Amino acid sequence: MTFIHGLLQRLLFTVGVILFMQFPQFIDHYSQQLSGYYLAQQNQLKQFQLIADINFHGQLDKLITDFNNSPAPAVQQVGKQVFTLQQSVPALAADLAILSDGNYLNKLTYFVTRIDSKLAQNTLMLFKPGIPLSQAALITGLIGGISLNLIWLLIIKLAALLWRQRYRFSNIAANTA
Repeated sequence: MTFIHGLLQRLLFTVGVILFMQFPQFIDHYSQQLSGYYLAQQNQLKQFQLIADINFHGQLDKLITDFNNSPAPAVQQVGKQVFTLQQSVPALAADLAILSDGNYLNKLTYFVTRIDSKLAQNTLMLFKPGIPLSQAALITGLIGGISLNLIWLLIIKLAALLWRQRYRFSNIAANTA
């Protein structure tokens, strides 16, 4: 039993290291996806800015107001889309700055608190696991391996504790009967 327990511990540690080493690489792939999305949004906003430059002396807000004041619902929807673009492009730029220039802890914090789930799913579909040898990947991998090992040990300790209590209660019940 000790051999199997030790083998499972080593296996969990190895799986934890390999799994958690993927995380920095996944963040890099997600950053690339976000960058492409940002560039597409920025390009689309620039097209509307050109229209505002020609017709409203460069004031995008006046273009949006003109769209919104139109009696045609489709034109009003375009106005809402331009407004959404105007609001989202700076936010995407800030997110991209965190993921490209921030330290690893900032990237992890971003990932836990502000990740775009749709973009993350798309990234996961395109993601190909590998063995990155960066410092962040090695540290994250070790933390993951140790964490899975500690969880395994906790499960074993809890199971043993529950088993002892059950065995003790069954002995007490057998002795009183």
